[in-house]
Amino acid sequence: MSNAANTEISLSSASEHHQHTLELIQSATRNIFIHCHDLTPRIYNHPDIASALAQFVVTNSAQRYVRIAVSDTNAIINCDHKILDTCRRLSSNITIHKISREHTKHTESFILVDDKIFILRKDFTNLDGNLVNNPKQAKELLNLFNDIWSHSQSDSNLNRLYL
Repeated sequence: MSNAANTEISLSSASEHHQHTLELIQSATRNIFIHCHDLTPRIYNHPDIASALAQFVVTNSAQRYVRIAVSDTNAIINCDHKILDTCRRLSSNITIHKISREHTKHTESFILVDDKIFILRKDFTNLDGNLVNNPKQAKELLNLFNDIWSHSQSDSNLNRLYL
C-alpha cells in the first residue's frame, strides 16, 4: 500500500488478507495491535506470519511490541496456532490477552500497525474487509483497542507447561 494518507483497498479472500497482513507486519516500525475473535487461522496461522512477528520484535526489541486481544483462546490452543508458539518464545514483546465479557460485543477484527495503517473486518465471521491508511480512523481504532486491552487479561491456558 502506498504511503498516501486516506487510501483504502477492499479485501474479500483469506489469501488477500494473509498477503496484506504479512506486508503490514513486515513494514511495521513501532507497534502492532491485533483484535480478533480467534486469530482467524485462515489469515494468521501461517509460518510466515509468525516469523514476521518474531522478526519485528527481535529487531530493536526494546522499543517494539505486539499486543493481541482475542475472545476465544481455546480455538487458538486447539488449532496449535503458529502465533501462539511465537508468543511463548517472545513473551516480553508479544502478548496475548483474553477479551473481557463486556467487550465481546465488538464483532470487528483488525490489525493496526504503527498507529496509522490497518486492516479491518467489521464482522470477524466474514472475510470482507478493507486495508486502510487513514490516521484519523486509525486513532479511533487504537482508542478502541486500548479500551479493550485495559479490561482484558492474560489467560493461563495460553502458557505452555514444561515437564
